[in-house]
Amino acid sequence: MKDYFRRYLEGRCSEDEFLTFINLFLKADNQKELAKNMKEDWKRNRTTKKMPDLLPTLHKIHFEINKQDKPEPGIRNFTRYLTRIAAILFIPLAIAFFFAVQKNLTSEIETHTVSTPLASKTNFKLPDGSMVYLNAGSSLSFPEKFTKKKRLVKLTGEAYFDVKKSSHPFEVETSALTVNVLGTAFNIMAYKDALPEVTLERGKVIVSTKSNQQKTLQPGEQAVINTTTNTISVNSVETELFTSWKDNRLIFKNEMLGNVAQKLERWYNISIDIEDERLEQKRINASIEYESISEIMELLEITLPLKFEYKKSERKLLIKSSQP
Repeated sequence: MKDYFRRYLEGRCSEDEFLTFINLFLKADNQKELAKNMKEDWKRNRTTKKMPDLLPTLHKIHFEINKQDKPEPGIRNFTRYLTRIAAILFIPLAIAFFFAVQKNLTSEIETHTVSTPLASKTNFKLPDGSMVYLNAGSSLSFPEKFTKKKRLVKLTGEAYFDVKKSSHPFEVETSALTVNVLGTAFNIMAYKDALPEVTLERGKVIVSTKSNQQKTLQPGEQAVINTTTNTISVNSVETELFTSWKDNRLIFKNEMLGNVAQKLERWYNISIDIEDERLEQKRINASIEYESISEIMELLEITLPLKFEYKKSERKLLIKSSQP
């Protein structure tokens, strides 16, 4: 069996050899030997202890199955067709099986990652019962079980946290800052194309930069991090303007069009180009809930000196000045 396994991994299996290997794999008596072979191969090639992201593999499976030619009449041709699909499916199934085995062989705590594509949001509970709302184009990594020392999660993008009170500190880490709390509700915006912000709705949090600059926030305060100087500025804000997205609303109050466009890109998964730089400075007051991007732009045309063109096939919005 070991020889079949090695030939499969190296891509040297013929169709008949692959079918033989599949039959061996399915026999209960061979499971321990297969697990041993997989473990040996993993040790030879391991470069990281982290669980691999199988999502791209699953997308590839879906794509590959859909592009398979329909089988021609005949048992042999149909068998070949099923074999091709089995070959596509076997790799991730084997990987998944291997990591299930590894989970029983290691004491390391498994890490989970929840991601949201653009134009989507999600919410879920962490292992300690804390609630997380994850905004578009974001991801959060957290352990299967928190340790006794602290509850650490890692964020890319934007999330709202309603942290369950505990004697164990709760810590959110991003590429530019760290937030420490015990029990509170706050919003973190840490997209790569914007200055990081922490907005506190209730409780108390400590915001720290990578250079160990620290600020303690009170309810109704927002910390903005200058990623160039690693400094923190704190201002009083209307928290609803920065947390309403979790309730499926975007609220803009005296917001510059350039900043609004940035949020709309993530909200609707489109590309927005503002051709006139003067338009980027124009201020907007608006509340968006279920409107389409075209409806939003039609309303903006009434209040601002602009016109727009939406290229639906490219998901691209061009904003131009309506003044000469």
